[in-house]
Amino acid sequence: MDHRPDYAFYSEQYGGSLDEKSFDAALPHALAEVRRLTWPNDPSLDEAAYMRAVCAAVEVDAAYGCTGGAGSLQSVTVGSVSMGFGSQGGEASYSADMARAVRGELAGTGLLFMGVGS
Repeated sequence: MDHRPDYAFYSEQYGGSLDEKSFDAALPHALAEVRRLTWPNDPSLDEAAYMRAVCAAVEVDAAYGCTGGAGSLQSVTVGSVSMGFGSQGGEASYSADMARAVRGELAGTGLLFMGVGS
């Protein structure tokens, strides 16, 4: 089963504000990150939370230019909020921002990967 949100879910249920072209450009990177943070858990355990996490990840990736974290970003502006990263490389900030957004949507759902073992 495909658990990816479509643009209608993103804009109407999640309340996202990106245009459809930006959403489509960021979606592959967002899906990869959410899959990385949830594997091997089954998204159907809480599909709505999973799709919200993908939407949150879409917004992070879009803020980084739909790049999947490639390049060395110096600043990000989303709406009226702007963040500068000084001389840091963009990859570390991208990963931290992406993980924070995804984990925020999946906390308490049982979908986040919790490590190896029982």
